[in-house]
Amino acid sequence: MGWKMPWYTITDSFDTDFGVNEWHGHNVFLRDGQRVFRTYFINNRGDEAMGTTWSYLDLTPLGRQETWEDSPEGYPQTPPYKWWNWHDNYNTEASPNPKWVDIITDPQEAARKRQAEEKA
Repeated sequence: MGWKMPWYTITDSFDTDFGVNEWHGHNVFLRDGQRVFRTYFINNRGDEAMGTTWSYLDLTPLGRQETWEDSPEGYPQTPPYKWWNWHDNYNTEASPNPKWVDIITDPQEAARKRQAEEKA
């Protein structure tokens, strides 16, 4: 898909240094220039609800970067659901299905259209 993203592996004493002696934990970090901030941590119990993309995005300092969220000035925001890529190939030429664009843009109007089509 042409994605470029860094992946990191925890080694040596990182877990112990951050309070995860056994089991598991989740850390969220934010890098600002040369500084790194730990913005979220949960250890052992409490992360059972984690697992979806949305759960992890909502933990991050910038979240989903949708218009309903507070974001620092200068960070881009988009309307809910509009930033999702619609095709597995993530090709810039690929256009979303107009049906789904209608549903996302105005769900109630899309439902009215569907009901009218079913009656016709």
